Amino acid sequence: MRTLPFFALALLASCSQAPTSGVSDNYKANLATAKAATQAHIDADYDTWMSLHTEDAEIWDAPYGSTKMTAAEGAKAFAGHHEAFEGIATTREVWLPGVDTLSLAADGSVRAYLTWTATSKANGHVANLRAYHYWNFDEAGKINQEGGFYDAGGLEAACTPAAPSAEDAEVAE
Repeated sequence: MRTLPFFALALLASCSQAPTSGVSDNYKANLATAKAATQAHIDADYDTWMSLHTEDAEIWDAPYGSTKMTAAEGAKAFAGHHEAFEGIATTREVWLPGVDTLSLAADGSVRAYLTWTATSKANGHVANLRAYHYWNFDEAGKINQEGGFYDAGGLEAACTPAAPSAEDAEVAE
């Protein structure tokens, strides 16, 4: 009977410790870098964007069939967004710490749910695109892997100029 109060006290003592948030200084620094890379894309500042990535970074974009890009290829591809859209911005941002997929322990990586907005230069459509992005980092705090998931086909379809109607084709003749 004496052991029961002891176990109850031990249980209460273990519950009274402050929980850890799992957010490390490493994550906080990496979060600042991921946000800076996102802002550099919004600002079309690809010199800054490149400086935040390792030379051998792997960049993955969302479209079906896309392949791994180098940081330089990623910068060129993302710069193309500014050729197709104006007013690129985010309207909703949810930033989260990433975890190691095996141990499920916080690993300093950054994940985000972002809502991107922009206006198509081709047809004036205002895009409102929900996306999921991730950034992984090396020991020096530079991005060594980045990727995103979103409805790339839907975005392209919504922002493509409409085909001329039969009436428009007759007028042109």
